[in-house]
Amino acid sequence: MTTSAEFRGFWVDAFHDGIKTSAQVDQLLSDVKAAGANAVIVQVRRRGDAYYNRALEPRTQDPSLTPGFDALEDLLQKAHNSQPSIEVHAWLATLPIWNSATPPLSPDHVFNQHGPSAKGRDYWLMDRKDGVNRSGADYVLDPGHPDAVDYTVEQYLNVVREYRVDGIHLDLVRYMGVDWGYNPTSLERFQKQTGFTGIPDALDESWKEWRRQQVTHLVRKVYLQALAIRVDIKVSAAVIAWSKGPVTMEEYKESAPYHEVLQDWVGWMEQGIMDFLIPMNYDREHVADQKSWYDQWIEWEKDHQYKRQIAAGPGIYLNAIDGSIAQIDRTRISSVGGNRLVGACLYSYAMTNKDGQENSLFYQQLQARLFKQPVPTPDMPWKGCIGEGYVIGNVLDRNGLPMDNAQITMRGLGRKRIQMKTDGHGFFGVSSVRPGLYTLRLKNPPGQSHLYLLIVRGGNVTQLVVRAH
Repeated sequence: MTTSAEFRGFWVDAFHDGIKTSAQVDQLLSDVKAAGANAVIVQVRRRGDAYYNRALEPRTQDPSLTPGFDALEDLLQKAHNSQPSIEVHAWLATLPIWNSATPPLSPDHVFNQHGPSAKGRDYWLMDRKDGVNRSGADYVLDPGHPDAVDYTVEQYLNVVREYRVDGIHLDLVRYMGVDWGYNPTSLERFQKQTGFTGIPDALDESWKEWRRQQVTHLVRKVYLQALAIRVDIKVSAAVIAWSKGPVTMEEYKESAPYHEVLQDWVGWMEQGIMDFLIPMNYDREHVADQKSWYDQWIEWEKDHQYKRQIAAGPGIYLNAIDGSIAQIDRTRISSVGGNRLVGACLYSYAMTNKDGQENSLFYQQLQARLFKQPVPTPDMPWKGCIGEGYVIGNVLDRNGLPMDNAQITMRGLGRKRIQMKTDGHGFFGVSSVRPGLYTLRLKNPPGQSHLYLLIVRGGNVTQLVVRAH
């Protein structure tokens, strides 16, 4: 049993009951306390829609949501006033925007504005190489399209501005597979930046790496712009941990997240552009191969936190109660390197076991066997730390237009050189910067560069606009 700080959370999805009425919110918080947990990650954007009132997107068409009810606001007030307080993280599905053959009712919905009927640059969907633009039931935005990225980022920032959430949570921030990402605007950008002619093969290494960079650009933009609004906001993501877990970095680069869905979450941690990650460790304890995969991944997770945090994400819906208890317990064991995870987030609140047993039984067992005493969530010492600052900016050309893929080098006295490239709208940013005076050089082909000075202050986000002369 642990008595120190630990993340003890539940994912609460919007495809089931959880926050759709005031009574459901009350029940959710009662269940969370009964389980000995201290956090909920609650889905408030299902597919381009909103379960909260102060939104930029149309209200969800979910008939189970009480008319006029602001589910997020009600949850926040009750969770923060409870004893002990419960953390609330707003979970938004990042790139999927619709999941029905029938279009949304609102003409303003992003699917109706930028889905299958849109033309030219207004078309934002992720395409498969063969032209298919629907992955299973989902229509998904392409992270290589700059307008789709900025639209997506703004949904998160709006929540940070409008609600006192403890955190924001990214889900489905990836490609749907290695053969996805062929949006025409994305392809055009790749071809322009690399000189590639024609349509790249899905396994072309330069094309794969370019797409990974687009996902990372999106993550970086959400993280740093959210901190510019509220430096204390906690930014997290649910990430892929499919199949066999890696032991070496070479194996990681052949693993499912990096190779199949182009989601370099280890890189995000190294760059400090996430506060904590929750790998979706959805493995069956009673299946030998999957039990082994689970242990391989959580061992990898323990040793690749890079001064940030990782909590395991067991798929309790796949397991018997005893199996889930065993998996959660193993998250508390130190790795061979002596590192530990900060806790666990369980999927899901709606379905706590594979055997159809009452959820209340799982909550009772979890509290009785593992979460015996209330504990706070772990501190994040880098948040607002005077020893660490952040830089964000935009690069504009001579005409005041954003520069895509511009190269920037930052240098400080006695500090290592930091190299960056802008995203499709000229945005750049860097985390974990030691305070001090820096030069910033913009490489502006052909053969020109421009030099700027900036001061980075600890615990703050330095913002600037860089203009090519």
